Amino acid sequence: MVAGAAVASLAIAAAALADPGGVPLLRRLDQDIARQEAANQALREENARLQRRVRSLSSPMDPRVLEKEAREQLGFVRPDEVLVKFE
Repeated sequence: MVAGAAVASLAIAAAALADPGGVPLLRRLDQDIARQEAANQALREENARLQRRVRSLSSPMDPRVLEKEAREQLGFVRPDEVLVKFE
């Protein structure tokens, strides 16, 4: 995949240098690539976070994690607790 991207970049660079408006285009494309790589990295980090969450919610489940999720998502309370909601 990286080799293909490198070949494509070289082809674009060669075409850009032959065109009078090509150098600004090449700069914009480089900026687009940098932005896309940053977005990809952010998505990789989000995927890793979500994978950790899935593992924490999968069997065997830690009772503390189960209680936390039941409280946050379902509003569960213990018999000796009072739930107060603010909206």
